[in-house]
Amino acid sequence: ASIESLKGALGGQSAGEEPEEKRRITALDVQKKESDIYNISGSEDDEQIDPLSHEYIGIVANYFSVGLMIGGSTSLLYPVLIVQAGATASLMTASYAVVMVFWSYKIVFGFLSDCFPIFGYKRKPYIVIGWLFCAGVLISLAKEGNDVHPRHLVIMLAMANMGYVWADVAADGFMVWVAHREPIEKRGKMQTLVYSCSKLGQIAINIIILFGFSGPQMNCPGFEPDPSVACTTNVQVTKRVDHEAYQRNPFGWCYEMCDKATFEWDMSVPEFALSICFTIAASIPLYLRLKEDKSKAEPRLEFIGKFWKQIKRRACWQIILYGMISHITFGVSNAAKMPANYVWLNLHTFQHQIMVIFEKFVFFIGLNLVRKYALNISWRKQVLYGSCLVLMFSSMYFIIIFDVWRNAWFYIFTDVSALFMYTLNFLASHAAMVEVAEPGYEAITYSMITTATNAVSPLSAVISYQLLAFFPTLNDQESIATDTPQVRRDFACLHFLVIVLNLSSLLSLPLLPRQKKETRELVAKGEKSTFWGAYAIGSAFTFLCYSTCVTFVTVRYHDVYGCMKILGGGGCSADESSATALLLVSAILLYCYGTNFYLSFWPILKGERRFSWEMFT
Repeated sequence: ASIESLKGALGGQSAGEEPEEKRRITALDVQKKESDIYNISGSEDDEQIDPLSHEYIGIVANYFSVGLMIGGSTSLLYPVLIVQAGATASLMTASYAVVMVFWSYKIVFGFLSDCFPIFGYKRKPYIVIGWLFCAGVLISLAKEGNDVHPRHLVIMLAMANMGYVWADVAADGFMVWVAHREPIEKRGKMQTLVYSCSKLGQIAINIIILFGFSGPQMNCPGFEPDPSVACTTNVQVTKRVDHEAYQRNPFGWCYEMCDKATFEWDMSVPEFALSICFTIAASIPLYLRLKEDKSKAEPRLEFIGKFWKQIKRRACWQIILYGMISHITFGVSNAAKMPANYVWLNLHTFQHQIMVIFEKFVFFIGLNLVRKYALNISWRKQVLYGSCLVLMFSSMYFIIIFDVWRNAWFYIFTDVSALFMYTLNFLASHAAMVEVAEPGYEAITYSMITTATNAVSPLSAVISYQLLAFFPTLNDQESIATDTPQVRRDFACLHFLVIVLNLSSLLSLPLLPRQKKETRELVAKGEKSTFWGAYAIGSAFTFLCYSTCVTFVTVRYHDVYGCMKILGGGGCSADESSATALLLVSAILLYCYGTNFYLSFWPILKGERRFSWEMFT
């Protein structure tokens, strides 16, 4: 389709947009020929790059190490917090968000990478520096010993993640640079390759957790390997001990291995941290060998000005808003699920890690199937079908809620099947980012869009445990374990509410371009809007600040403020109101539905566009 024919198809000028004559831009403000709009690299002579060659294998190795850190830092939380410490649902959800919080600050590292080359290199030095910082934090964690406090462990893992996110952003810039040299019909192969390697890293580290943390010290509350040390009398621990074992041997119960332990041995936290450090150290030479041309740093203000011009493009801010709206609504989860799995299904560490390994393996298979067969299938169709199937499998949890069939392996099947469909949603939202990231701005543009989508991930977690304020019977393991009709009704209501919120994410599909060519045509059309560019950036940073503050307070001061309903607790007093939590959740959802309604459906009501079901496919 010609560029002129796209004017009507993509709609007219939106609120806050600049005059038509000022909106005609393309990448780097250079008018390209219509036949060249699909070539992003800017040169027809650019050859495709083999990412597995010795000059670029470091990029792939980087994503494998990223997978080790993501999988290691998040999967460790279940055995440490839920199984060993008996954490509440809100604390577990907030801890996960804190560990991953620096994913929401990728724009900072993207700015450093693109704007401040080190010795003329934008990528290699930052990859090396990020991994050295990560390794340093892990070594510090190892020095803490095996008795590190769970809350301190969460903070240390978050700091380690800051280092690898630093490296990951620079590698993202490298990845986008390579992807831009792929022909449009094959573009996406590099992206799916590196994410596949990340999943392989997650599988590897979860296998280590499976065999290392399925012993008695992690899975048997109060277990004491030293017979000379008396059993604990801490009520918070003893109330989680098997009642029959405690009655049978009230003074020696802590020396017996419980049924929840699979093996007789345990890996210590220091050993776990140092095993990841070894892999990081072994990969450093591959990063140093990466082939990268030197580049000069642009004047800072000029660089920021050009970057701002890119953010003002409709192609950019529309994808940012789609990412935030869809991730907020589809990312809301049932925060009571993890403690319920532990007390209802007896899902101990061994089974949980089996489930996680299957999830990552299925994700890996899904990525490679898309890489081979579905690179050019409509992203909207992928999201639509994937989301519906995810929610279908999620609905099977009602069978567990009402005790029709409570079986850990049944839950694992439904969860793994749902994740396969989630792969489609993940790829669709990330593939569009490559098409709008322009040469010279790969890291900062890609990281800006991922920052916006990642910033709302902690926000989805905040909504998830703030919803618990309306169902106080579901916040702690002891209450869920009573399994009363009231608990089941509350659980069913919460689960149904989450499914409805997830389903509503499909309303934002008209904001997502259908495929790579449509995205490049949207870029070539050249619409700009200062208002919507500022709106997208302002929204991302507002959500980022809010979710960061709430999650850190929930983890750091859980003993003091964890009972507050605004933090997902059951209330610190009998007369504490749920109004504040309701107001905050309502405001966030109003933002999502209001923004999407104005951009997608208001033009239809005004007669500027016609409604069609093809908007969603």
